Amino acid sequence: MQVDTIDERLALFRAMMEHAGLSPDSGIVSDEELRAAAQRCLGCRAAEECHHWMAEKSPADPVPGFCRNEDHFAQWVAETIARETAALEA
Repeated sequence: MQVDTIDERLALFRAMMEHAGLSPDSGIVSDEELRAAAQRCLGCRAAEECHHWMAEKSPADPVPGFCRNEDHFAQWVAETIARETAALEA
């Protein structure tokens, strides 16, 4: 399958974000950060690899190294965990 439309790219972006444990609608990530992450995905040259990875991944698989948003997703997950931990300790 050739991934070549904006809708297909954004679907991969949303699926990868959700796989990382994040929701674009959660409010954890600012609109500006979310747009920048989507732009990185739209400009990615690994769309085919991403599509195949998404089809074969298991729930425990980390975000793959070829993902241009790998570090951002990890940072957002860490921030989410820190916020949740702080809320439990309050």
